[in-house]
Amino acid sequence: MMDQIHLLILGIILFCVGLYALLGKRNVIKILMGIEIMTIAINVVFIALGSADFVGDDFQIFTQIFPIISIAIGAAVMAVGLAIVINNYRHAKGVDSDEMATLKR
Repeated sequence: MMDQIHLLILGIILFCVGLYALLGKRNVIKILMGIEIMTIAINVVFIALGSADFVGDDFQIFTQIFPIISIAIGAAVMAVGLAIVINNYRHAKGVDSDEMATLKR
């Protein structure tokens, strides 16, 4: 089984990959994927912190419930984001983030 430090390192690596996808890309779908990878990294860190032996019962319950709620909210955010991307693609014929300004008109 993985130690707590390995899960924390995995969370940091995932967060860095998501941050790179968020800041380094112009494609809106890749940006949304970067945001989703960052939320998965946060969930991994919460699970890693909840698996510690010195943590109280209240915090362990929180670290089990928070990732479930976060996954549900992340699915809703992705649905709204993809709806915006589809609307932008219908009007601007592209998914470039610079072309999102055409939705203002």
